Amino acid sequence: MTIRNISFFLFALLIGFSLIVLAQMSNGQRLYVSPRILDDYRVTIEGERKEMESIGLQIKETEAKIEEYLELQLSGQDLKNTLTEQLYADIALFRLASGSVDMVGAGVEIVIDDGTRVLEYWENPNDILVHDTDLLLIINELKASGAEAISVNGQRIVDGSSISCSGYTVRINGQFYARPFVVRAIGDGSRMSAALIGPGGYGTLLKDWGLVFRVTLKDDIRIPRYEEPRNYRYMTVATATDKREGENN
Repeated sequence: MTIRNISFFLFALLIGFSLIVLAQMSNGQRLYVSPRILDDYRVTIEGERKEMESIGLQIKETEAKIEEYLELQLSGQDLKNTLTEQLYADIALFRLASGSVDMVGAGVEIVIDDGTRVLEYWENPNDILVHDTDLLLIINELKASGAEAISVNGQRIVDGSSISCSGYTVRINGQFYARPFVVRAIGDGSRMSAALIGPGGYGTLLKDWGLVFRVTLKDDIRIPRYEEPRNYRYMTVATATDKREGENN
């Protein structure tokens, strides 16, 4: 037997052994199980494991809450009043996060306006005008720097806010505004300011192009609540089954 024949025989033997390994018993017959099915099983098992871990964590949190309530009851405190206060605290937190209440605090006030410098013959006048993309990039910089609340010309910026150009005006939350644009943000003023006007900051870039860009640190920034109606037509709260299916996908 030549070396080539021996190699072929060993290769065929290896393939046969692999097929035997990738098999399952069903009604006394061996059926081939594809790697894809095995991978699906692995993903399903991993999803179930994560679900069990999540349920275990919820059980621990619930047990801790029960223990806390029992301690309150044994100490003679009014459990009903304690739970009511906790619910009101949660509601207040959710209102803050949703932008449905006015906010005050320290932060920055930013003024952005069109440039007034003389253009070269080859320059485009749009290069020194404020665009919606400028406002969006500034808002992104503020969020990345830890801004807790943001407004543009008095319009609160929330998850459903939209900013788009409309001729010489900018549409913010469905309302039209012309220059100048005043952006207010509550947060670490020094950090937000450094991100915008430091080397490579977007505010520095706008100033280099000739636009007006000023940042002022303030201790009394006031940001109004979001006034527009919020309607959710397509999304709903996920159930335990939805979460499990989402993890498997």
